Amino acid sequence: MGSADEQDLEDGRGWLTKAEVREAWPQIRPISITAVARANSVRTSAAPSPDLTREPTYHAADVRQVAARIARGEADVAPWQHADSDAARDDATPGPPVWQPVGWGPENVPGLVLLAIIVGLFLWGLTHNHGTVTNFVR
Repeated sequence: MGSADEQDLEDGRGWLTKAEVREAWPQIRPISITAVARANSVRTSAAPSPDLTREPTYHAADVRQVAARIARGEADVAPWQHADSDAARDDATPGPPVWQPVGWGPENVPGLVLLAIIVGLFLWGLTHNHGTVTNFVR
């Protein structure tokens, strides 16, 4: 960060990433930062974030002003947007495991061998003389 950027931040004219806003607003759920910023008229930059996440950057002075308003309880923040809300606890609770589709990898070789045996026995059973499948086809 250059000295001009540091001066901008000290003067309140700099821009903060969402991660930096998250540090300034620990009382707010990370998923709610954009909504809280919008509800409290925090200016955002049209330029993409320097960390290439395509997240907007937020005006530093506005972020600090809203942080003070949050601390005093005057900011426009819905109850579910607070970090200590039930919704935030739901964010932290792991959900059910994600089902993984069955693949053709080496861990499934025994099952594939069993499937091949069953199909072979089925085709062998289709022949009337238990000879070859070609006799059945004729």
